[in-house]
Amino acid sequence: MAIRSLGRSRCLVYAVLAAFAVFMTPAGLQAGGPAPFPAADSGSLSGFIYAKDVKTPVAGAVVKIRNIADMKEMASPQTDANGMYTITGIPEGRYLLGVSAAKEDFNLDYALFVKAGELGKLSVSLAAGGEAGQQAGEASLKKKGFFNSVAGRVLVVAAIGVGLYFLIVPQGETSPIR
Repeated sequence: MAIRSLGRSRCLVYAVLAAFAVFMTPAGLQAGGPAPFPAADSGSLSGFIYAKDVKTPVAGAVVKIRNIADMKEMASPQTDANGMYTITGIPEGRYLLGVSAAKEDFNLDYALFVKAGELGKLSVSLAAGGEAGQQAGEASLKKKGFFNSVAGRVLVVAAIGVGLYFLIVPQGETSPIR
């Protein structure tokens, strides 16, 4: 009998409807909540910064981006213990990316495009430019050209031999008896 009287109580019905309305209202429309939707004219960039070994996160690094068109620069807060960074409110456009770590600054040599209303994800591993350049230079010095290898030299000698044969041997009538 008590359940029937609760179902008919107008006060309880209004309380349930009010609670439903509060829980269904988006967080941005409630007082003090974040904006319900990101700005349509800006994007975000997020990712992780790793050390040279591509496993160790770099804490305390700052990721900076510079707009190619107007050269305005934006920076992230310092990366957390996991190496995570986030930059929000980035106007749509092409950007150059750089990272300032505790020991050294790093600049990427390619541009990235940030699209308005979207979150771009980019994780970076830090390696000094001189080290990478030295390794690539050493590899190119160790690599032999084809004509400096044994197979290349054999090919050159064979080609010269065939060429000389056709130059020296008289070109007369060919005979099957010869």
